[in-house]
Amino acid sequence: MTRAKRILTGGAIGLVVVVFVAAYFGSPVLALNSLTQAARAGDRAKLERLVDFPAVRHSLKSQLKAAMTRAFEQDPELRDNPFAAFGQLLMVGVVDKAVDAYATPDAIAQMVATSRAPSKISPSDHGPRVETAKPRAEADTEIRYGYEGLDRFKATYRDKAKPNEPAFGLTLERQGLFRWKLVGIDLSPAT
Repeated sequence: MTRAKRILTGGAIGLVVVVFVAAYFGSPVLALNSLTQAARAGDRAKLERLVDFPAVRHSLKSQLKAAMTRAFEQDPELRDNPFAAFGQLLMVGVVDKAVDAYATPDAIAQMVATSRAPSKISPSDHGPRVETAKPRAEADTEIRYGYEGLDRFKATYRDKAKPNEPAFGLTLERQGLFRWKLVGIDLSPAT
């Protein structure tokens, strides 16, 4: 093999490696963009491919139960009340049922589209209705991306005008080399 062919072959292999690495590490941002566009467009078929609904519901249940436990532990009247533990046990069942009823594809799409936790959840004739504020303008939102290991990626959204308010987060998990699914929504402000 001539020197020119070796240089071309080495350059081609190097280029393939660079493209592969860029695609591997850039794929969650593309998946997040695709998820947001599907949520804003109301594309249910695409959302079902991009969201692991059972995992998202589990994430929401865990957060709400943890917030409820903190509230019970921080309230001296509840902490010392022997019936509080029984009430907390009942509330765990209520949280499970409420999340199953209210964490619908439409509600999850609304949260993803607006990059905000729900401000109000209310029943309606057509099922639960989740109300959120209008979508944040890109200029008003601080967005941070970061890996939480090679197979988990988190995007956090914070209102620039309210830097002390907890961030809203979306967690994606790798499903193969380049495919990602939404597996968690961080509702810190709502909890």
